[in-house]
Amino acid sequence: MLRLEHISKQFQSRCILGDVSLTLAKGDLLCMTGPSGIGKTTLLEIAAGIVRPDAGNRISTFSHMACLLQDAPLLPWKTALENMDFILSARISGEKRYKNSLFWLEKMGLQEAAHKKPMEMSGGMQRRLAMAACFAGKPDLLLLDEPFAFLDAFWQDRIWEEIVEMNQKNGTAILMVSHATEQFRDADIRIVPLSASPLTIDI
Repeated sequence: MLRLEHISKQFQSRCILGDVSLTLAKGDLLCMTGPSGIGKTTLLEIAAGIVRPDAGNRISTFSHMACLLQDAPLLPWKTALENMDFILSARISGEKRYKNSLFWLEKMGLQEAAHKKPMEMSGGMQRRLAMAACFAGKPDLLLLDEPFAFLDAFWQDRIWEEIVEMNQKNGTAILMVSHATEQFRDADIRIVPLSASPLTIDI
């Protein structure tokens, strides 16, 4: 379970999060939508433990989290395969990690880019590489910030299929932020529309 209790956050003099409480349990699939600049990414970063709130508590009983931020956390001096290997090194060992990396690179259409570095790849390819690393680690909590960004319609659908499969088959709890909602089908998803900051939520 992930629980955010009465979270608040401000930057300089601007209050972004007013009073936010949120619970995410195993098997939950929740998406927050709304205009840019109202605090969705900040809330996701607090949920990930990357940003500390000014007040409130973050409690998580999940054992393994994967997080995709707007700027994909790829190492620019490593190839796609080396990035996968590095990201998965804490979870999977040796030959199994190598095979798993190749499997997900192929599944994300990146087999021909396995030995390319991020700067040699398009924005969409970098996004798919970051998603491959998230999926390959089989997290029990997955946090996604605009997972469909930079992707064409085909890959938006493919990424959505993987998100749904991970949620339904593995029971992965998923909290995501997205402007795109047309992909949301064939899944029991809660959509929370957000309109203005400071955000006040209790879900």
